[in-house]
Amino acid sequence: MSTREKDSKRTQRTNKNRLLYLGGGIVTFIMLVLGFLYLRGFFRQEVEHEITNVPSVDDPRFPLLIVGLTDAIATNGELTGFWVGPDDIYAARNQAIRNAKRTIHFETYYMTPGRRADDFAAALIERAQAGVKVQLLVDDYGTSSITNEYWQRLRQSGAEVKFFREFDWRSPLDYNSRTHRKLLLLDGQQAMLGGAGVSDKWDGDPDIGDRAPWLELEVSYTGEITSILEGLFMRNWAYVGGTVDLGQDLIQSLSESGTPLYITDSTSKLNESTIRMLFQVSFLAARERIWISSPYFVPDVNTRNVLIQAKQNGIDVRVLTMGEKNDKPLVHLASRELYGELLQAGVQICEYQPSMSHAKIALIDNQWVSTGSANFDPRSYMHNDELNVSTNKPELITKIDNFFVDALAKSNCITHSQWENRPVTEQIRGRFGLLFKPLL
Repeated sequence: MSTREKDSKRTQRTNKNRLLYLGGGIVTFIMLVLGFLYLRGFFRQEVEHEITNVPSVDDPRFPLLIVGLTDAIATNGELTGFWVGPDDIYAARNQAIRNAKRTIHFETYYMTPGRRADDFAAALIERAQAGVKVQLLVDDYGTSSITNEYWQRLRQSGAEVKFFREFDWRSPLDYNSRTHRKLLLLDGQQAMLGGAGVSDKWDGDPDIGDRAPWLELEVSYTGEITSILEGLFMRNWAYVGGTVDLGQDLIQSLSESGTPLYITDSTSKLNESTIRMLFQVSFLAARERIWISSPYFVPDVNTRNVLIQAKQNGIDVRVLTMGEKNDKPLVHLASRELYGELLQAGVQICEYQPSMSHAKIALIDNQWVSTGSANFDPRSYMHNDELNVSTNKPELITKIDNFFVDALAKSNCITHSQWENRPVTEQIRGRFGLLFKPLL
């Protein structure tokens, strides 16, 4: 055999080995991905159930059902603030921080470097240096773009910073479950909660063709509810290794005064979602309308069935969600794939046009409203720590009604014909997105 033939055979063997290694690597990668999805319950079957004979939201039994079915905490308090849009929300937060005298507790999912984060830090640093006890609980994943120098400046001023569920190689799958709350507590007297992170993106994100402020809202309460929310914050603070000081006069004694409020505190659990149950029971209690606002609208089969049933019973069902200007295109397209049966039943689905829509609301009749951090998607239902407050307070219901009317006037409401004729490429991408529906 000539030297050339030997070299040729050697080259063939080398190429064959490379192909075998490459093929083995690809198979190993696929097995790892499938193993991860399996362990996360990706292939878990969605359980369908039915709830019947739900009393209306103005029935005295309805709040008791919310407490029993969703593990909600019944409390009371007064609505003290309502803000729409990032300018007003961030200004209200920073002013509340500057007015704090004893404690500032803040829990959030999302922060990015920029003007909003810098203004926020400046307000916190000033208060910490003045002797106010500042404790920040931030999600490790959602705030990963913030530099260590930023956190160091806060710590040097006296603020305490803890990260929620840092990656741990000993339990790597835990990293998929995040805190999605946005909660600011001041002096144990005032609670502010909504859906906004601390980021310039809320002013408009040119990367997604969005140059207008995001649609967002924030609500503020005083009264007994703040004591409950302080406890929920401190529970997570303890779980990340923080010291829980109960001697700070943060907990007020029980009071009979104030509007009834119901806190649904959702934490990640298999397929047992208190947030999903809150929404489902509220929808079944509707007699006149169900108006929903959720940027990431990926409802499970039970939620879709309830909305269709409501529409068939003559209830005004509307969904306000994000349009083409959005921060999660795959979620948007996956969501659109679920529009079909809802539109066919007469549910009105409207995509906000000026900018990203990020508000999370459920408005039922003129008697019940729920606001907070929870979306209508599997991630909020199954994976995240969420926080919603529900109430029948007329003042808040009126404000939310006005919010919807204004936002819906600036939205494009999709018809079933338009949905059927959407581009094939959009359908393919949307169906691909639905393959990962349990993780969206």
